[in-house]
Amino acid sequence: MSDDRKKARESLYDLIAEESWISHGCNEPKLLAEHHSVTDTLTGERKELCEAVYDLAASGKPLTSESLRLHGASDELRGLFEKLAGVTPGSAPESVMDVLRDTAARREIASASADAFSKATEGADKAIIPIESLEVATSQARLHLQGHLTSGGVSHVGELHELINEIQWRAQNPGSIKGMPFGYFQIEKFLDGLQGSKLYLVGARPGVGKTGFAGQLAVNLVSQGVGCMFFSCEMSKTQLQQRLLATCCGVNPTTSLQGALVKRDLEAIRKGLKAMKSWPLWIDDTDRINVELLRSRARRAVSKDGVKCIIVDYIQLVRGVEPKSRMSKKEEVGEVSGALKALSKELDVPVIALAQLKRTGNAYASASATTELPKPNLESLKESGDLEQDADAVILLHRDQAKSASEACAIIAKNRSGGTGEVELQFFNDTTSFKEVPKL
Repeated sequence: MSDDRKKARESLYDLIAEESWISHGCNEPKLLAEHHSVTDTLTGERKELCEAVYDLAASGKPLTSESLRLHGASDELRGLFEKLAGVTPGSAPESVMDVLRDTAARREIASASADAFSKATEGADKAIIPIESLEVATSQARLHLQGHLTSGGVSHVGELHELINEIQWRAQNPGSIKGMPFGYFQIEKFLDGLQGSKLYLVGARPGVGKTGFAGQLAVNLVSQGVGCMFFSCEMSKTQLQQRLLATCCGVNPTTSLQGALVKRDLEAIRKGLKAMKSWPLWIDDTDRINVELLRSRARRAVSKDGVKCIIVDYIQLVRGVEPKSRMSKKEEVGEVSGALKALSKELDVPVIALAQLKRTGNAYASASATTELPKPNLESLKESGDLEQDADAVILLHRDQAKSASEACAIIAKNRSGGTGEVELQFFNDTTSFKEVPKL
């Protein structure tokens, strides 16, 4: 191996930092529990030792060479433990963690790049194979930097730590929601707030106001300092900004464009524009964006900008990556919804996807002479199958404009976190926004 290649390889491993982390863990075992993902950045015998020390500490056993022997550790591991246990590291644990995560991320990318280069030049596989390998590696590298890995995997049913924590939290916070509040308080209670790793589907017929609903939700979140990424596949950035400004300041965007504004409206717009400049909100208005580009930009937004919620308006306008000739529209929407669900789990953020409903409403619409528009249900979703299956919760907006311009409701049609039901809403046409009607 040449000196350059040897040097490059050594840069992907920091054994001093790995040993320093083990010393920190031996001196303060709770660090290993609080930052358990750091263990996944270690390599070789150091990772094995760190896991053994964590197991001993978690079970309340003393951190001694004899305890390690009884735990099944080899003589080599016990020798390394004796070397590191009594050492006081010179760097703070936070600094060591940063170094280890950065090194692990670079190692992930370097390994995948070498493998992808080999597959791409050999030509035995289709190009999508190395592309997907690189995408997975990039995702894992970002997760290393963020300090967590993709949820899931195999575990024994008796590992109850997370369940016990959940029960304790519920007992200590009666009546509270676990996820992020988003300004629609009655809907929050149904959903238990917005939670990471979940896909939320908001469906409505054309013209009902699903973008307005999502815009209000986004304004509520960013006003609390929660970063959002809004993929606007239908409206331009300027059109969406006008909607958001109207929601924020309560001034009709059409009137503002015509210039017929009173002093009070101008002041409200001024305050709204000032607020918008500080919002942690990013807009991507790429027309007909494909799902892989969307996922790439979402990953970057979460990693670089600290985004905590992703909104997609709307799912039927996002393109898949499979060739059109092999896919129906239903299959394409299924590919996109599956990718968005995977993205929510990968990034551990809620993903809110808007969806167009069939104009006719229910499949079993009444044949009576009444002109009342029937409320939608899950069957009203266009290309319904995979959308319904992938979503953790489905909210269907209903507004019969022929009956009333302002009356509306949100139908929680599916909810893996709790019950289903309806919430009465009021629609404001001037600002295309919704507000909940308080319960009497």
